[in-house]
Amino acid sequence: MVRTKKLFLAAIIFLFAKNVCAVEIHPMIGVWDYKHDTDAVALNFKIVDHNNDINIKYLGKLQRTYDVSFFFDVNQGFSHLNMSNNTWNNELSAYIGTGIARPFYLTHSAKLSFVPSFSIGLYQEFENGKDMGFPIEFKSEVGLNYSAFKNSIIGVSYNHISNADIGDKNPGSDNILFTFRLKEIF
Repeated sequence: MVRTKKLFLAAIIFLFAKNVCAVEIHPMIGVWDYKHDTDAVALNFKIVDHNNDINIKYLGKLQRTYDVSFFFDVNQGFSHLNMSNNTWNNELSAYIGTGIARPFYLTHSAKLSFVPSFSIGLYQEFENGKDMGFPIEFKSEVGLNYSAFKNSIIGVSYNHISNADIGDKNPGSDNILFTFRLKEIF
């Protein structure tokens, strides 16, 4: 329980301690590790920082990204939850990472975009959460976003998280996430 509190505290500090001018926050929800028997719910917050874009010749303008993800295993559904004794966190894991993304606009109006990204981060399972074999994990992701209205975006993304065989095992996870967000600049 102490580790869970420390992780949540670190996530809050991570989200609010940095300079948040010109950032977009993409809340995402979906299925974590759908190819295996995990059946977990994924809740991800991807922060795209427009203050510190990186311009690399031949690659173009890369955006810095930050991810905070929580994975809740719901193999038995939510019927077994008993919030009074905190049994809900028995199958919980989290990922915090940083990386780069490069949007490619597929239409002239920039309404439809394809966004590949790559990040490196720290993964922690709690109690019965999935053991990924090593705390350092790499995430590669592709997303398709549509600007439905003037200030909002809907999208879908697929990502793979693994430790690139640097750990004692590398089960990896394949995830599908959906997003709907208001495009706010703080």
